[in-house]
Formats: sequence, structure tokens, C-alpha cells
Amino acid sequence: MRRKFIRWIAASFLVILGATFPAVGFAVASQAQPQQNQQAAQGQLSDLDREFLVVINFANLWEVPMGDLAVERGSTQRARDVGATIASDHRKLTDLVTDVAGKYGVPLTKTPSSSTQKWMDEISATSGADFDRVFSDRLRGAHGTVFGLIAEVRAGTRNSELRDFATQANNIVMKHMTLLESIGGVATDHGMFAEAAARSYNTPENSLSGGDLLLAALVAFLMMAATIGVVRTFSAPGKAE
Repeated sequence: MRRKFIRWIAASFLVILGATFPAVGFAVASQAQPQQNQQAAQGQLSDLDREFLVVINFANLWEVPMGDLAVERGSTQRARDVGATIASDHRKLTDLVTDVAGKYGVPLTKTPSSSTQKWMDEISATSGADFDRVFSDRLRGAHGTVFGLIAEVRAGTRNSELRDFATQANNIVMKHMTLLESIGGVATDHGMFAEAAARSYNTPENSLSGGDLLLAALVAFLMMAATIGVVRTFSAPGKAE
């Protein structure tokens, strides 16, 4: 009878042990959270934040000259006006992204990417109504691609300055998409365009960090060791009492 009682106590101990370690993990996480918040307040950027700045820079490098070209070559007043607005707004974004990237040590190139250079060459090779069509379609496709990245950063960044910049970029890109669509000739099946080629970061939603996996392994090891110890203790030959 006493042996059964002891076994019941041991089983209860294992249940308590299993519940305790997750609690310890939560306690450790809660202690680490203020430190993470402090780091965020100090202005550290995530990988996605940094990539966002790089992508916006690539957008500026080709959309400013293409906007200027539309002012010269657009076959309609609408196309020329849209080109002027795009060039002006992306010059402002160039100043903003250069300032923010400089503060956080994010290097920015001054050379368009190979993919954007191809779009520039294609647009530059057209004239008249064809220019309006290719200009509006290619830039609208590129704006649509980067729009999702901006929204992702705007919603998830922990850096208040970058959030403000993403808000400004979001407003500008949304305005540009509407303006480019107003020219006409924007295709609905263009797929992914220029800025997408600059992206390399995979957002780790719903994934476990190395610390999470280590804690889980530690809990599993301790539970197994405790279980084996209890089984050996009460499985030893002895007189039942």
C-alpha cells in the first residue's frame, strides 16, 4: 500500500516538474523582454528593416530618371505630369533614406540593380504612346511589389524612426500606383518586377528560435532522466509493504 502511495507521489512530482520548466522559460523570456525593448528603443534595426532601406534606395535610383524621362517624352500631358510627380517624390525619398541609412550604418549603392537597368533600357527605347504604356506598366508593377514590403515593415518594425519613414513611403507609393494607373496601359498580369530582385530576407513568422529549441531539449532531457530514475527506484526487488 505504501509503495502505491509513493508511486502516486512520484507521478505527481513528474507532473509538477513538467509544468515548472515551461514556467521557468516564460520567466526567463519575461526578463529578457525589457532588454529587447531597450535595444529597440536605442534604434537597432532588424534584417528586414535594413533590407527595406536597400530596396527603397534601388527604387529611387531608377524611378527618378524615368520620371524625368517621362516629363520629356510623355505623349500626353497626363503622362508628363505623373512623371514629374514621381521624380520629385523619389528625390525626397532619396534624401530620407540616405539620412536614415546613414544613422544606422546601412550601406546604400548609387548604381541601379541589373534588373532595374533592364527596365530603364526598355522604357528608354520607346516613344509616343508606346512610351506612355511601357512607362506606366513597368513602374506600376515595381510599385506594387515594393508596396507589400513597406506594409510589412510599417506593421512590424520596432524602430519608431523607421516606422515613420515607412509611413511616408507607404503614402507615396500608394499615390504613385494610382497616378500610374490613370495614364492607362497598365497590365494586370505583369507579375513580380524590379524591387523584388533586391529582396532576400525571409520573415521568420511561426518559427522557433535556437533558444526555444534548446529549452525544449533541456526540458525533455530532464523529464526523461527523472522518469528513468523513478522507474528504477520502484522497480528494484523488494518486499511490498
